[in-house]
Amino acid sequence: MFPVTDSSGPGGSPGDDRSVPPATVEKERWRTRLLTARAARSEQVRVVAARALQAHLLAVVAGSGWSTIAAYVPFGDEPGSAETVAQLYATGVRILLPRTGRDDLSWAAYDGRLQSGRLGISEPMGTDLGRDGLSQVDAVLAPALAVDRKGIRIGYGRGYYDRALSRLDADRPVLAIVYDDELVDALPRAAYDRPVTHTVTPLLGARPVAPSPRRLKPTDGATICGDRQFAFDA
Repeated sequence: MFPVTDSSGPGGSPGDDRSVPPATVEKERWRTRLLTARAARSEQVRVVAARALQAHLLAVVAGSGWSTIAAYVPFGDEPGSAETVAQLYATGVRILLPRTGRDDLSWAAYDGRLQSGRLGISEPMGTDLGRDGLSQVDAVLAPALAVDRKGIRIGYGRGYYDRALSRLDADRPVLAIVYDDELVDALPRAAYDRPVTHTVTPLLGARPVAPSPRRLKPTDGATICGDRQFAFDA
């Protein structure tokens, strides 16, 4: 979601190389590889993936019972589309989108209109709810470059989502949207990383990283995503 990267954590700023933890150095290596792979994807692959993701996300939200979600408008080579945000909004769910500040994200309700933000990313035009607006959501759709088997996500390195997710209630589902080959065995982890609870990919759909009775339960009206049947507890 963010076009500029650095090696900051959620509460810090870039330092010299001597103060950079090994996990941060390894994350930057991962970012380089992942961004290169995303840039190499053809337009046809991106369009097909965006359509598949849209179908999965609409199905998940329809079967979840969520009234308010946090989402984002994909930027650059990110999987997904602005059309998906509009389609989710058309279902009647309230959507909060981020606004990018100097060091943090604030949130505003999406009303069908977008404007270009400080980093060239599409942002909502509604009333700003501040950084604590995220407390109003039932679930978060989060950008990522990759996610591992334990739910550790790697982002763009500016720490925006690390800071935002650190303030989210522990029982709120966080769904990271990535390509299927961006699901990996293990990623470097820092102390500030909050694992996501689910991934959403074009082929597999929405899947729990580590199924938990507190967040997921089989139901008669469950959403079918990939080869799993489940419904979300809001």
